[in-house]
Amino acid sequence: MLGGMVIGATLAMLLTPQSGPELRRQIKDFANDELDKAKAAARKAQGKAEEKIEEVRGKAEGK
Repeated sequence: MLGGMVIGATLAMLLTPQSGPELRRQIKDFANDELDKAKAAARKAQGKAEEKIEEVRGKAEGK
């Protein structure tokens, strides 16, 4: 789903009449925003995984 959104947004930017520098700036900004979202999702997943590891470790140690 995310891939489709990225492709759709990129096509919309490419098909909208704009100057080259403006279009490149918009694509760069969009890519940076999506990268930030992906990093945040990865941090969240890492945090949840660490919590589960500690939970399992505690159960294994009998705490």
